[in-house]
Amino acid sequence: MGRFRGGLRCIKYLLLGFNLLFWLAGSAVIAFGLWFRFGGAIKELSSEDKSPEYFYVGLYVLVGAGALMMAV
Repeated sequence: MGRFRGGLRCIKYLLLGFNLLFWLAGSAVIAFGLWFRFGGAIKELSSEDKSPEYFYVGLYVLVGAGALMMAV
């Protein structure tokens, strides 16, 4: 069992690193989605009256995907 101790430690820290990376990526996706939603940049991109609602649905999906990434 002594030979595997270093390998198990490496796997433990790799798992910690990947979990931290996914958590940071999920929080970044949520931050960008909320920034685009409430920042007012979407209104400048839209040309029609109903166009922002379609963008908002996409942003809500983006925030949901970020929350799912953080939960994983």
